[in-house]
Amino acid sequence: MPIPSQTQLMLPLLTILDERGGARPKDIYDEVAKRVGLSEEDRRRTIQRSGQAVNEFERRVRWTRQTAVFQGLIDKRERSIWNITETAKTKLGNIRLGTILTFAIGERGALIWANAEDAVSVIERNSIQLLCASPPYNLLRPREYGRGSTRTSEWVDWMLFHVERFLPLLTVDGSMMLNLGRTFKKGLPAQALHIERLLIKMEDALGIHLLQEISWNNPTKLPPLQWVGKQRMRVTPSIEQILWVSMNPHAYGNNLSVLRPYSKKGIHEILNPREHKKRPCGEKFGPTSFVDRGGSIPQSLIQATPTGKDDAAYRRAMRAAGMEPHPATMPAAVARFCILLASREGDTVLDTFSGSGTVPIEAMRLGRIGIGIDRSRLYNQGAIIRAQTVGIDLLAA
Repeated sequence: MPIPSQTQLMLPLLTILDERGGARPKDIYDEVAKRVGLSEEDRRRTIQRSGQAVNEFERRVRWTRQTAVFQGLIDKRERSIWNITETAKTKLGNIRLGTILTFAIGERGALIWANAEDAVSVIERNSIQLLCASPPYNLLRPREYGRGSTRTSEWVDWMLFHVERFLPLLTVDGSMMLNLGRTFKKGLPAQALHIERLLIKMEDALGIHLLQEISWNNPTKLPPLQWVGKQRMRVTPSIEQILWVSMNPHAYGNNLSVLRPYSKKGIHEILNPREHKKRPCGEKFGPTSFVDRGGSIPQSLIQATPTGKDDAAYRRAMRAAGMEPHPATMPAAVARFCILLASREGDTVLDTFSGSGTVPIEAMRLGRIGIGIDRSRLYNQGAIIRAQTVGIDLLAA
């Protein structure tokens, strides 16, 4: 694919700098490439300039930064650390703390323009069956653990605060699914343990149970360039975790809602019941062991990319409207799996960081009530467009 234009790179660059509170140029290139879905080959492609080989993508990002400086969106006073200006924050449309507005509403749900911690006050207690969200784990750029380390502990405490605030909204058998990704420790080919630290704190401080850890494999995920692409010390971390947690260890879940098509062997076993030899594990299956339930039990691994039919339709519609798509969308297939597994028709599903609106809109499509919360005006506008691509009517409030 061609290197994205400055116009296409501008929103992801500003969004990342806003999330991270500023960053050094060398720390930002890979993240921007991941947000825009750039392949590893295109990420590393070079061109000749003044007799030297120059990385084409990084050069384009630097020019995007320079354009943003001219527009007053990135602070020009410091070149070694890129920071967005107050003007840029206004352009991104992030709502102020303490302000809550209904952005759009429809027959099966609504989009709320607010910060997550504020929106909790307008949602009825014991009304949410499933909170399914992808918190901004890309904020995390942990220092080495130990003396002077604050970033990881701050992120864990922030997540704990967020989870605790929303727990009272869940029904008695309700649950949360939190999509979190791995990061490498700063300057080291070793991964951070922020997910483990969060799980332990949720159990110790809040009494939350880990119902199951579901993995999402994204085959198109870009590898960390330093440790995978350059030094070849590690492999591409294509797996993201979905922590399925609840105060109730018997929280609702139904794997019959997410069955997979039978394999040829499975169909054969159902149509030709027989006595099996005892397996090495000691189990033995007889003629009645295999019953047709419409599909096989799914594994705790979701295979999905952000390039599915619904996701592609959203991006086309956004560009047709003269807007840039959300830089990091949850695939519709991932949201669909989680919603079907942990909620029933008529239940209410909430996403506290809804971004492009994948979770609430998929919930509406599946006969649930979908509520999305996001602080960005632009992202909420994009969520309305996503809804339109699948025939869901959301009217701006």
